Parts: sequence; structure tokens; C-alpha cells
Amino acid sequence: MERAGAFGLPSPRSFRLALIAPVLALAACQTEPMGGPLSLQVGAPSPVAALQNINSNGAKCWMRSGDRRFRDLHMIPELDTRVGRPRLLIMRSKKQQGLPLLVIEASGPPTRVYTYGPLASTRAGAQINADIMRWSSGASGC
Repeated sequence: MERAGAFGLPSPRSFRLALIAPVLALAACQTEPMGGPLSLQVGAPSPVAALQNINSNGAKCWMRSGDRRFRDLHMIPELDTRVGRPRLLIMRSKKQQGLPLLVIEASGPPTRVYTYGPLASTRAGAQINADIMRWSSGASGC
């Protein structure tokens, strides 16, 4: 049993524990990880093939899924490789022009997939990165 400090006040150790406990409880409540930019080498034969796979699965699993995180978003494939790198742009549905919220880009050889943009640092970005890693390893489906 810990002794009370002067004047019957809690000891400094008890006081620190009382401050740390709510922080630890709040951290335990976080069920989904936050995202971040992704840089992943994949086994696709070309950057376009990698993005075609992500585009078809992403359209089904993100855009048409009814998931509230993707409800107001749409994906624009830019797979023409004559100019620049092939990429997929995720934009707000109501803003057809402007900067994308997320860019999924591929280059190679060897084929690498990158994600970046403001959406990358959110829980939706974490889901997108997890899906891209899963689909790039040969899995399919949501």
C-alpha cells in the first residue's frame, strides 16, 4: 500500500498513474490504424497491370461497397503510359476538377505501387493500403 504524501494528498506516483490511465484507455479504444503513404514492390508484370488489378477490385470494394468512408468519392484511372506514370486518382464525387485526395501510382521494372495525398493519412488510407497489399499478393475480393 502506498503512503499518502504530505497533508493526506496522493503521492506523486499515484498522481502520475491517475494521469496515464485515461490516455492508455483512450489508446485501447482505437480499433483501426491510421494510414500513411505506401511504397510497395509487387509481382505484377507491369505498372499498368498492377493498377488494372487495383482499379477493378477498388471499384467493387471501395466505390460500390456502400462503405461510408468511400461514399462521396470516385476513382479516375489514368493508365495511358505515353505520358508520365500510370495512376489512379481518388477524387470527391462533387468536385470533378481540382487536386485528388489520393493518388495510387505505379512504376517499374520492378513494379512498385505508391500511394500519397491527404486521404493517405486517414483510416480510409489505411484500408486502401491494406487492400492494395492484399490484392498485390494475389488475393482478390473485399
